[in-house]
Amino acid sequence: MDIDEVVAQVAAAVGLAEGESGIRDILASVLSAEPAAVREIARLAELPVPIVAAACNELRKHGVVDTQRPVRFTEAGRAAVSAATGGAGPSGICPHCGGRGTIIPGELAGLEEKLQTAADGAPGAKTELDQTHCTVATKLSRVLRLHEAHALAGQRMLLLGDDDLISVAIVQFAAWTGSPAMIRRLAVVDADPDVLAWIGEQAAGTGVAVELVEHDLRQPLPAGLTGAFDVAMTDPPYTVAGAELFLSRAVSGLAAQPGRHVFFSFGARRPAETLAVQRAMTDMGLVQRALIPGFNEYVGAGVLAGTSNLYHLRTVEGAAPLINGAYDGPLYTADSRAAVTRPYRCAQCKTVQAVGPGSQWPRIAALQEAGCPECGGTTFRPMPLVAR
Repeated sequence: MDIDEVVAQVAAAVGLAEGESGIRDILASVLSAEPAAVREIARLAELPVPIVAAACNELRKHGVVDTQRPVRFTEAGRAAVSAATGGAGPSGICPHCGGRGTIIPGELAGLEEKLQTAADGAPGAKTELDQTHCTVATKLSRVLRLHEAHALAGQRMLLLGDDDLISVAIVQFAAWTGSPAMIRRLAVVDADPDVLAWIGEQAAGTGVAVELVEHDLRQPLPAGLTGAFDVAMTDPPYTVAGAELFLSRAVSGLAAQPGRHVFFSFGARRPAETLAVQRAMTDMGLVQRALIPGFNEYVGAGVLAGTSNLYHLRTVEGAAPLINGAYDGPLYTADSRAAVTRPYRCAQCKTVQAVGPGSQWPRIAALQEAGCPECGGTTFRPMPLVAR
């Protein structure tokens, strides 16, 4: 089996933007984790679940991946990949933190239970606002990262969007330590009044005052919030526009001195999109202090393998937002989907059908229900997006 030839053919068939390197990342992830669900392979390879599923199906055609689920190699496939890569080898990943660099101490079990209760009663996620709630373990892990980075006690903190209830985790953590006064200032800005109301209920009685500001971040920050904070945290819509806007508002909220903190959660994107986001960081005067892949875990978020990366950024002298005034362009994932169509290739007859606004099938589910107009097949492989 010529694994190089297989990689080239699979990359071409799937139309992977990462090219052959993306397929090799998938193979390496399978080798390290097999047998494993597609979701886990996607998390390790930092690729969308549908793309990994399509690649695995192509690899099955070449006899590299077994037809059984969860994903595993055939004997021939394992031998070929091991020969090409030197095998899985020993792992240096911490067995306790899962590579995230943070573990939750056992003494926080009671706090974890309180946060689980708060999460269970929280308003449901509004998909039109790209809300996807992170797990309780992630809530606590983010607070611990703040604490370890000296970005919690004595700091003025601004949360831009908080359906994840990180503010609740912060105030409960402060109350648990017996030092609620450790939080110098805490403000939450969110467009969802239900989220703000729930945060207010959960923060009551903790001894920590939380400023709850209902505000659409398409508009500049209110005057009382500009240039007033030491730390900003945001988990924005997973679009380039969302990243640029929310990071701009974060920088607007920070004091002008260098060294202010930004904790930014963002899912793995295609290479060009990742480059655009990182370029925006640089243009705003944000330098990367740390990047932890897969740090955040979410309830749902299947396409992103249920995870996102955590960036710890610091401001430099002269840091400034890219967007100062109002923003009226596309922002959320649904806005982006409304502007593009995606071609899908029928797995059976290989014909290509367009799916999206203005097409016969506005969504892939409609095409699957109708079946391929050429052969009636119901399995389709996503191809690169096409702007309209």
